Amino acid sequence: MNNDHSSQQNTKALVLYKEQQAKVSVVEMYAQMILDEMEFNQRVKHLQSEIDASLDSGDKALFMKLTDEYKELVR
Repeated sequence: MNNDHSSQQNTKALVLYKEQQAKVSVVEMYAQMILDEMEFNQRVKHLQSEIDASLDSGDKALFMKLTDEYKELVR
């Protein structure tokens, strides 16, 4: 009887542990999504700034290269 009770406690503890791990995984995934979005937005802003600079300097080759990168990024 005592062994049954101990086994049930172990099972409950394992279930709780797995539920906590699932919650942690979701939080980690959400945090990674936020970081990825921030990185994406930063890259877009940087490319826009570089594109503007290439227009200001009249560097057509650089402009074309950067706009191709931009189009791929925001696709």
